[in-house]
Amino acid sequence: MKKLIFMLIIALSFVSCTQTEKDFLETKDAYFGLTPPGLIPEVFAPGIVSDSTWAEHCQVAISPKGDEIYWSAWTGDYKTEDGSKNTEQIFYSKFTNGIWTKPKLAEFTEKNPHGLNGGPVFSPDGKRIYFYQVKSPWVSSDMSTYYVEKKDGKWDNEPINIGHPYNTEDQNYSPIFTKKGIAYKNLWGKISKYTYENNNFTFIDSTVIHEGFRQAWNFYMSPNEDYVIFADMQEGGYGDIDLYISFKTEEDEWGDPINMGDKINTKTRERFPMVSPDGKYLFFMRHTPGQDFFWVSTDIIEELKIQTKRK
Repeated sequence: MKKLIFMLIIALSFVSCTQTEKDFLETKDAYFGLTPPGLIPEVFAPGIVSDSTWAEHCQVAISPKGDEIYWSAWTGDYKTEDGSKNTEQIFYSKFTNGIWTKPKLAEFTEKNPHGLNGGPVFSPDGKRIYFYQVKSPWVSSDMSTYYVEKKDGKWDNEPINIGHPYNTEDQNYSPIFTKKGIAYKNLWGKISKYTYENNNFTFIDSTVIHEGFRQAWNFYMSPNEDYVIFADMQEGGYGDIDLYISFKTEEDEWGDPINMGDKINTKTRERFPMVSPDGKYLFFMRHTPGQDFFWVSTDIIEELKIQTKRK
């Protein structure tokens, strides 16, 4: 009897721990303990991620469990070898021992301090981080996607070039993963589509969302591939590059992209959209004087979807 009770206690402890890990995004500590935004975008984590000492760049990367957040930024703390220009570097914070750590340079970029390191993305299982590196700044053909793996709870410090077929002679932005085992890469209007299985990329084909639009920089494909958000400049916009959204139609085709409106877009530039792992928040970068990340409830996406159906 005592043995049975002991085994039940162990089992319940295991379930409790597993549930705690699974539900971290539902706790008050998620997203740095910040009060979640509504339908009006707010600066994300001011003084932590959106910091006046650097200019944020590319999309925010949040681990599937929500306990690690990575981002990249242009910073004067790391210059090109001749000291003439700032470089893009990856920073992170993680929830450890009940607190979020202070932002720190990602250790796996330390061997490329004079180059560019950006666009961090977690693999769907959270065991890899993909990102791009440019070891000869301002030479776009030098841009390649790399990855590091997590082993025994720690990230490797030796980035591995993922090679072909993902890396090509074009600019190699970080992959966008979906639940369907698909990875996408942007090629400024034409999108490369790959299967992603056992950490391997296999090229399928190229696709175009809409002939009248190009997708500038990294875009966001929803996990179910039922909508895509991207940056572009179009007539009738708000003055610079705006964020647009396209929904899949009942015929499984991409509908006409629509501007995401004046709650998201302004006279300045908006780009680098990303939705949080729990699907609750849309993140993007706005070109404020210091370039900041913003976040907003994804209810705004549902509102746009309803408007689209009414047309």
